[in-house]
Amino acid sequence: MDKLVAFFKNVWFKRAVALLCWGYTALMLWVAWLNFGFFFVFENPTPLFVLYLFVNIAALGLMIYTRKQMFTKINAYILPPIVFAIVIFGFGNWYMIAPPLAVMVILFFVNNSNETLKTVLGTMYLLMYVIGVVGYIGIQMFMGDVSFTGVDLTRRDPDYEKLSESGEYRIVRYINDTNERKTMTYYVEYTGDDVEIPLGLCKKVFGCRHIHTATYQNRSEDLVQWSTQRVDGVKTDVLLVEGSLRENPYLIKPVEEDDSSSRSSSTTTTTSSEESSSVTSETGETGETDDTTDDTADTAE
Repeated sequence: MDKLVAFFKNVWFKRAVALLCWGYTALMLWVAWLNFGFFFVFENPTPLFVLYLFVNIAALGLMIYTRKQMFTKINAYILPPIVFAIVIFGFGNWYMIAPPLAVMVILFFVNNSNETLKTVLGTMYLLMYVIGVVGYIGIQMFMGDVSFTGVDLTRRDPDYEKLSESGEYRIVRYINDTNERKTMTYYVEYTGDDVEIPLGLCKKVFGCRHIHTATYQNRSEDLVQWSTQRVDGVKTDVLLVEGSLRENPYLIKPVEEDDSSSRSSSTTTTTSSEESSSVTSETGETGETDDTTDDTADTAE
């Protein structure tokens, strides 16, 4: 028993555990990114929340155990900005915000670091949270729902999703109800960027491509369909928008490439013109020499 106690009190073991706790910080950074650019679909949210809660409690226990280690002290000061990103990007999803927020607050107060530094940084972080949250709520009150992805996920139609034949793309719909009119907006998303999580799926929304907006009539109305077309002998997913074929926006070449190819073709044309002019010039000089030769021959006769 004494050997076991001595092992857990060993400073190198505590340092290793403190370094391992940085995995939790990386996990929270990943959660912040998921809240920023993804739409969550859960098979069963209760077991997932229990697992998420267990991870947070376990991480808190390990960081309290290593609170005197330098790695944990640094970790305690890095976590607040990361958790702040989770609060702002996932505002309203309290089941995802509350556990890391509690871990961050408890760890900040229990870590064994300089009290002056803790007071200064604590004041700065408190101001950051208060100003950030109040500012975010104020913007929502005056400007409506704020979205960092370009779309309002609260208006996403959960019952509308159309996969392409290849399964690489999906059409999704957002129903927007403004004071002036009610519209439905269609977007294309690339399924290859989705992230699977335990008991759920995170669908990549950030960077989705807008394809069509129309006046909303009824939920069953369907204006956009998938179709296929052969392009250079390859079967390609295209869109059928209100009866008109349109190219998949994910397959359209960037403008920069088109500009560079245009510049390249114009350069080639200019070079060809210069070569043609050069050949013509040489031919003209040769013709003049031949005429002079003929005149000399006539004189001799």
